[in-house]
Amino acid sequence: MTALGTPARHLGTVGSTMDEAAAWARRGAPHGAVVVAERQTGGRGRHGRAWTAAPGQSLLFTVVLRPSLDGERVGLIPLAAGLAVAETAQAFGADARIKWPNDVLADGRKLAGVLAETTWTRGRPCVLLGVGLNVAQDTFPPELERVATSLALATGQPVARLAPLRPLLDRLAEALAQIEADPAALVAAVEARLDGVGDPVAVRDVGGRVVAEGRVLGLAPTGALRVVTEAGEVAVVAGDVTLAP
Repeated sequence: MTALGTPARHLGTVGSTMDEAAAWARRGAPHGAVVVAERQTGGRGRHGRAWTAAPGQSLLFTVVLRPSLDGERVGLIPLAAGLAVAETAQAFGADARIKWPNDVLADGRKLAGVLAETTWTRGRPCVLLGVGLNVAQDTFPPELERVATSLALATGQPVARLAPLRPLLDRLAEALAQIEADPAALVAAVEARLDGVGDPVAVRDVGGRVVAEGRVLGLAPTGALRVVTEAGEVAVVAGDVTLAP
């Protein structure tokens, strides 16, 4: 297992740790290099959505990954990251679940988000894996208080912002090794924490179009979401999941 987190850059205010890591990667940042910021002014989530966090309250970082994996297994990295975040949160005392593909929930509210961007050079992948984990917040703005939570709120205990970083990177390294050694076990571990199994859901693409509507069955071996619809079972490889009416 290759350790992650070295070299590391700890920054104050940045536009986005993803952008900082991308620039570093273009200059040759090695596998495991990590950029950590206290505050982002242009943080983003999946599908270009904004990710906002009060300064000094969230763990915000991007790690550069240069794995020896083929394309299909590279696709499991976001699931592995969600699992690493959920297991780290659990170790701090939060009852963490995974909302497919890689959001992490506690008490039904969003605790963390993961963003993965992959580029290929000469057949080798470079994955920028960004994580935003709410850690120290004890309150949220009114528009977020029903949908967001933090480690401090989920556990009822104060948690230092950087405290989860080292255990999370270590767990991520283990999950990445598992993708190479036993991807089925990795998918099974994610499925065991999967939120919404049995629930009626609608899965929408980036444009908001419904691509599947039915009940969640679990995960396919590829990490795709298995949904049983009126027409039969489908495997959804990408999309946003919401509870169906």
